[in-house]
Amino acid sequence: MSSNQKRNEPPEGASFWELFDHFWRRGLGNEERTDGLIKPWTAETLETAFDSTPSERTIENWQSRSTLPLPENLHKIAATIANGDNALRLRWYDAFIDARLNELRTKPDFKKEVEPAQTHNAVRFPSIKLLRVLTGLALAAIVCAGTWFAWVRTQTPQVENIRICDKHYFDKAAGKCTQHVAVYVHGIDEVFLSFDFKNLATDAPFERWWILNGERQAGRSSFNDDAWPGWTYWRPGTLKVGQYVVRVVVDGRVFTQAFQVQPENFVSE
Repeated sequence: MSSNQKRNEPPEGASFWELFDHFWRRGLGNEERTDGLIKPWTAETLETAFDSTPSERTIENWQSRSTLPLPENLHKIAATIANGDNALRLRWYDAFIDARLNELRTKPDFKKEVEPAQTHNAVRFPSIKLLRVLTGLALAAIVCAGTWFAWVRTQTPQVENIRICDKHYFDKAAGKCTQHVAVYVHGIDEVFLSFDFKNLATDAPFERWWILNGERQAGRSSFNDDAWPGWTYWRPGTLKVGQYVVRVVVDGRVFTQAFQVQPENFVSE
């Protein structure tokens, strides 16, 4: 690894503000002077690099430690540092997010950055408690379907154990989500999907679709063979706030799982 590449790597074990200062003072991603020396960032130059969003005043608040940057703005910082190197961008973004969460845990009263658009347009969704009640009612209805439904299940293709999770709940060795995670905070950029087939013939086709607020966002067709490990991931960039449904379709039958992405400043009821 070259000295320039080492300079651009996130320092291991650094706090959030140590990471931010490393980026800021060394001018990572900034143009170099003609004499080859580093060029530290200023609020004005960083605003220009971000095409004026966020504003210079918001960036000054970061630099003075008045507010913590939102995850979506940490995406921009990581992308600026990486300059097209996707692996480096992910390493910086993960380091920033982990350090940001730790900062909030140790200082729960710290003022978080809230953009005006989010203050006025935050989307409200059903509480987790309500979702649990609805899930319970749905499970009760399935149980009440009785013996006939159980017999049908033994004869027709099924998709079971559909789970969505983030990297913290994904077991790479097993290729499975260890639990279903139903609610995320805005800023997440990758989710995993795992499931099990039952009564589906080898080489039989199936489809999976990612749907946001009733509109398809992504999807593809595959076959039940050795090349398909029973899991996949979706990395569309920062997932938008909203209600998501994942559909897995086999033999014309649809199996679903739901999750949601809440605004940055939401509070669980």
